[in-house]
Amino acid sequence: MYSTAILMTTSKRFYWVRKSRPAITNNESQITNTPRYSVQFWLLCLSSLLFFASFNMLIPELPAFLTALDGGQYKGYIISLFTLTALISRPFSGKLADNVGRKAVIISGAVVCMICSLLYPLLTTVFAFFALRVIHGFSTGFTPTGQSTYVSDIIPAERRGEAMGLIGMIGSVGMAMGPAIGGMVAREYGLNVMFYLSSFFGLVAANDRPRHERNITRTTKL
Repeated sequence: MYSTAILMTTSKRFYWVRKSRPAITNNESQITNTPRYSVQFWLLCLSSLLFFASFNMLIPELPAFLTALDGGQYKGYIISLFTLTALISRPFSGKLADNVGRKAVIISGAVVCMICSLLYPLLTTVFAFFALRVIHGFSTGFTPTGQSTYVSDIIPAERRGEAMGLIGMIGSVGMAMGPAIGGMVAREYGLNVMFYLSSFFGLVAANDRPRHERNITRTTKL
């Protein structure tokens, strides 16, 4: 009889717990099954990886390439000039991302980067080399800016910081793996193949662009 009372009490408690437990709605079920990040976001990350790898893979071999053009005394300007022009291009690319669109900025930077890599084997003078470095550096300020602004459009506010950190991390991976790939390819197959591979990476980065773009309406001046 004592065990029967325990069983009845336990049954009542179990019934109360089940009755008081809220039912899962269809909307909650959809939220649970929704991926944390969309395929479009990961394609954007892949674009960032390849874009940063494309121009960083040239860095280890450019001093020797410039020396072959009789410009060995100007090696120090290879990175500094490139970085300076990339820095200058950031405000312009940000303005274009607002007025023209994120997609156009992402594609233009990647396409120019691709073309510049194809032109390196054709260079014969030091002046042409540094002129190309200026253009190449200017273009590298476009794609990352367009990617960052596009991420802010497609990611909810509560996950935006995490998403920015992810795409920044993947871009850094591209910067790290680029020189290793470039050095290995140049050693095994020659400089021209390295330049062509860099151009190919830029081409793929341009193709991994956003497939759609949300219209941005500016309500306040920033």
